[in-house]
Amino acid sequence: VWPVGAAPSTCLAASSRMSSLKQPLLPRHKDEVKDTASRALETALAFGVFIAVRSFHPIIIDISKTDGKLPYGKATPCVVNSAVDIVIGNSLALLFGGIDGLKQCWDPVPLKVFSAIAVVYAFGDFLEMQSMAVMGGAAYQILLQSKLLVTALIMWVMRGQRQTALQWNVLVTIALGMSAFVLTDDSGDEAGFQPIGLVFVVAKVVLSCLCAVLAEKHLKAFKEMPIYAQVAQLKFAWLWTSLFLTLLFDRNVREDGFWNGWDTRTVVVAISWVCKGWSTFLVLKSLDSVLKNIGEAVAILVIYVFDVLVAESVSDFLPVHGKEFHISTCLMVLVIVLTVVSYTLAPVRPATK
Repeated sequence: VWPVGAAPSTCLAASSRMSSLKQPLLPRHKDEVKDTASRALETALAFGVFIAVRSFHPIIIDISKTDGKLPYGKATPCVVNSAVDIVIGNSLALLFGGIDGLKQCWDPVPLKVFSAIAVVYAFGDFLEMQSMAVMGGAAYQILLQSKLLVTALIMWVMRGQRQTALQWNVLVTIALGMSAFVLTDDSGDEAGFQPIGLVFVVAKVVLSCLCAVLAEKHLKAFKEMPIYAQVAQLKFAWLWTSLFLTLLFDRNVREDGFWNGWDTRTVVVAISWVCKGWSTFLVLKSLDSVLKNIGEAVAILVIYVFDVLVAESVSDFLPVHGKEFHISTCLMVLVIVLTVVSYTLAPVRPATK
């Protein structure tokens, strides 16, 4: 009901002015701020988990060594990891999707694609354990940065995607830095560095990079499949490939049994593999390639700090041996870390049309 003597248009204008007075002078973006803060917190947590997993996984494998050697079948933790992941994936599928969800884990159409990629991944895990058997965690993590150079070469060959001159210079600097670290590393490990370890690491990096390219190319059709179903399908062929490689190359497993040499430390190694796998599938979705590469570089520092500052203080109850601090080695680690970060932040070559 309009006031007596007042035109509807006048009342509407007055009402509009009154309502405008109640509005803030500046627009409020509380929802946007909350969403941004939530995404930033999620990214920070994912980044922290990524660094922790990438750091402590090699450390745990180092701790499982006896007199500088792995006393168990090198790939047996990978076999156990695959079996556990299959059980976890199928259990989650049954829990969230019922019988239909469980059937999805065994759908033969995606299973063929996942299995082909899983075979290559299994070879990569096997090579990782082989390399860790002949070198320390810090050396392994540093040599793992060769993936930047290998990825650049693969992308150049397969996709014609070239690097800038600055990127190539940084990649060569990383390669030289890794070589210098290996030559100057004078750790007190009984195993020491062996050249065959470098071969294992490079082969593992090549397989991992190929897997990443293949997964990006062939798994897009199944991106709507729940992550637990994807893991269950991947780990099926992964399990049998890891078991085959173990029986083929680990003579002590063939002669003394699968569990020969296992103790509490080996169980922790298997758990570490499970955590690394699931964090890779779940956490990395929140991180872009820049944060992933920086996280890998930071993991080098964490492992080095553990070896120099922490290992000796916990050697009374953990079978680890601390390394002496040498300024040359420390500077080399810092150079490699900062060079990796520089490559990550370097401008890329614009795409040619």
